[in-house]
Amino acid sequence: MTINRKIQIIISGVLIALTLAFIWGNSILPATKSKQISDTVKEVLEEILPEDFFDDTGTDDDTLIRKLAHYTEFTALGAELAFLVWQVLGRSVTTPLLLGLMTAVTDETIQIFSLGRGSSVRDVWIDFGGVVTGTVMILLVRKWRERRRKG
Repeated sequence: MTINRKIQIIISGVLIALTLAFIWGNSILPATKSKQISDTVKEVLEEILPEDFFDDTGTDDDTLIRKLAHYTEFTALGAELAFLVWQVLGRSVTTPLLLGLMTAVTDETIQIFSLGRGSSVRDVWIDFGGVVTGTVMILLVRKWRERRRKG
């Protein structure tokens, strides 16, 4: 194994560990603390997005923020898993997808035991959609890099 590959494995492993700590750390939080975080994120987004952005969604703001957070954090995880497992280690592309799905199920299971929280099959699908998106992003980058090399 080359030094470059070892460095990629270490950096990828650390990023995945940090992302899992972030995801599962948020799942452990009681509902009141989680809502406070969502409200803070909403305030920041209201400063950035158009004035009526949340009014046009057709859903309550808290739900939208939470679902976007789930999708975004699992997109990052999917990209990290795909890079490490598929790109660096050369395993099947299905491996990061399966690991991402297992992470989503674990995340929702943790929420069952968090004060005022619960689990949702819909959230597992949203999380897995993020994992798929992150994996596809790595696939596209890989294909783009291969075309540039052949160029």
